[in-house]
This record gives sequence, C-alpha cells and structure tokens, in this order.
Amino acid sequence: MTRKRADSIGESELSRLVELGFSRQTVDRLINAGVRSLRHVLLFNAEELQELLGSPDTDLPRRLINTARELLAESPSAVTARERIEAISKMPILRTGVEGLDQAVGGLHFGASHEFAGEFGTGKTIMALQTAIASISQFGFKVVYIDTEKTIDQYLGSQLIRNMASRFNVDYNQAINDYLLIYNPVTVDDLEDFIKLRLTDLVISGNAKVVIVDSITALYRAQFRGGREKLAERQQRLHYVLDWLRRLTIRLGVLVIYTNQVMTSPTGYIEVKLPVGGNVLAHTVNARWLMTRASKGKGEGLMKALDVPGLAPPGFEIRYSIMDDGLH
Repeated sequence: MTRKRADSIGESELSRLVELGFSRQTVDRLINAGVRSLRHVLLFNAEELQELLGSPDTDLPRRLINTARELLAESPSAVTARERIEAISKMPILRTGVEGLDQAVGGLHFGASHEFAGEFGTGKTIMALQTAIASISQFGFKVVYIDTEKTIDQYLGSQLIRNMASRFNVDYNQAINDYLLIYNPVTVDDLEDFIKLRLTDLVISGNAKVVIVDSITALYRAQFRGGREKLAERQQRLHYVLDWLRRLTIRLGVLVIYTNQVMTSPTGYIEVKLPVGGNVLAHTVNARWLMTRASKGKGEGLMKALDVPGLAPPGFEIRYSIMDDGLH
C-alpha cells in the first residue's frame, strides 16, 4: 500500500471505522473499490459487501452496515403517511420543455425513474439530452450520461445541443466541461460495476443528481445469447442493475432517465410496438412513455403513457415536435 493510499484512509470519512475497531485493511479495500463514504456502505446488502471485501462470511459486512447506520443515525424506521407526503412534496421536479408532458404531469420527478421507449429516430436520445440540459439550467446538478449504444457522440459538438443550451440559458462550454459526465460501458459487467461503485460515489460526493441510461436494455440483449435458456439469467442481471438505480432514487433522491428499445408484439390481427425488458422493467420503472413517429421525414411524434402515475386510463397521448433546439 502506497503512502498516498494510507493517507487517503486517514482523510476519508471511513477513517471513523478504524477508530471503532475495523482494520485498516478492510477500510482500504472499501476505498480501493470506490466506496468512500458511510452513506455508500448503506447502499449495499451484506452479501454484496462480502463479495466486495472477499470476506469468508457476512459477519464483518453486517457489522459494517450496522455501524454505518449508527454513525449516520439512519436505522430502519417507518414514517407517517403525512410525513411521507411532505417528503415527496419537497422533491424537485424537472420541467422538460415538452409542453404537453409538463402540463400533464408537472414534469419529471426526482426520486423516481422515467422510461422513454421507442424505435430508432423517435427522438429518445434528444429527449434524454434535453433533460440533461434542463436539469443543469434549473438546478445546477451534474448529469451522468451512460451511453450503451454510442449514440451521444454525434450530438455533443452539434448545433442541436448548442441551440438546446441556448434555449435553456445554459453556457454550452461550461455544460460540457463541468456538468455533463459521460460513460461508455463495453460489457454488462462494466455497466453494473460502474453503477454500484463509481456512479454512486459521484452521486454522494460529486453533486451528480441526474442519471441517464441510453439505452437500458441494449447490452443485455446483445450479450446474453442462446435463446430462451439465457432469458432468466438476462432478466435477473437486468433486474440487479435496475435495483441499484432504484436504491439511488430512494436513498439519495436521484432522477433516473432510461431510454429503451422496442419489439414487435402480435396482438390479435395487429402488431404493436412494446418496450423490451418484460415485467422486470415494467415493475421497476416509476413512469413509462412510448414514443412513436408516423414518418421519419416529419419532425412530429406522439408520447403515449404506458404506465404513468396520475394519468388514467393508460393510453394518454402527448404530441411533440423535434426542432433545431430539441423537443417541444
């Protein structure tokens, strides 16, 4: 262990664990893995920490979790319904600039996840980028953009994003230099490790409060080959990464945006486009929208509410236009 690493232990919030009887080796393993705060420790369960630390059993991880709870005064407890209502009312709401969406549901709520599914060319990535620029403008939060399909590169230096920045009164250079962080995972393992370690550290210590995954299912569809015999494993792995992002929304109030691909599903005599991911996505994402465009030659489309709290019945539609400064 280098002297610099040893010093980092002493400077870290986790040094309090050493004072309470945990070994420096344990603390150093946490820091080397990317866990640099007690709040990060609390996002793991005992089995996950056991794997991370290489512990023979879960005794040490459970002691770590319990100690972190005590130090942060965050033991599990219930609150009244009134307290929960008040907590929800204090969460920020992002105005997207898509007028119909903002009028229908007020905007995108922090502490929740929102899915925008659709075919290629429906404007999903533009929508994702617009939420990034809008959040920088309205809250000054950093945005972590996880690009699994290498789609964002074509936009970063484009006039579209410059116009979008101007529309939301954001300095383009400051946005790309200081506020917009991009990660391109190559494999499912890359994605999962980044989310539970590096991303979580950015959220806790780096003022990153908006997470965009474009798209959430691409790597899982590509890398779990073999047909139906691999389906259960694929869905379990997908569920795991969705659960980690759910933890960030619940404990840290993060706004999560997913774009998603679609597949053709026969229904009677017609075929409809539905988001991929099955019940794992359907039961994990808090609000789901399907984006469609009748003609790629026209910059107009529909957002259809698949499962959006506050909108009933399902099927509510919002018209949107793709212009040179984003979606309207």
